[in-house]
Amino acid sequence: MRRRTFVALVTGVLLVVATTLWPSPAAAQMRRGRIIVTGGYLYGPLAYGPFWGPYPYYGAVPMRASGDVRVLASPKQAEVYVDGFYAGVVDNFDGVFQRLHATPGGHAITLHFEGYRTVTHNIYVTPAVTFKLRLTMEKLGPGETSDPPPIPARSLARGPVPLPAPPVSPGT
Repeated sequence: MRRRTFVALVTGVLLVVATTLWPSPAAAQMRRGRIIVTGGYLYGPLAYGPFWGPYPYYGAVPMRASGDVRVLASPKQAEVYVDGFYAGVVDNFDGVFQRLHATPGGHAITLHFEGYRTVTHNIYVTPAVTFKLRLTMEKLGPGETSDPPPIPARSLARGPVPLPAPPVSPGT
């Protein structure tokens, strides 16, 4: 009788250890069933937990409606312009967790630094995707000057932008 108790106890301990150490799929985030994207939100009828399976989930999760540009360029002090607007320097957008967030669509990315040739790249940004822009700016030769930074193609003001007044000649 004592031997049966010992065998049952050892078997129970082995089962507990085996089920504890048995590998199970790990999920850091919920897995979702069918996803419906409308108006910048994700709607999913079912969500899947890592342990309990599907359960009803009726809610909206905001979708990221912008793309990212990672600028990997040298020199790191070069100024970055997006569509003519100053965004920062290359060093702000070249790290693992550093990105230039842009709206989806076409953009003109310009790099400007005195003593180097100004570079402009036309890129197309897609939502939730990181575009990597890799380049090395050329040093200018003696007597050459850098092109000026770009001028914005449009104004940030809403509504019609008034045209500048014509220059007034002296004596009129």
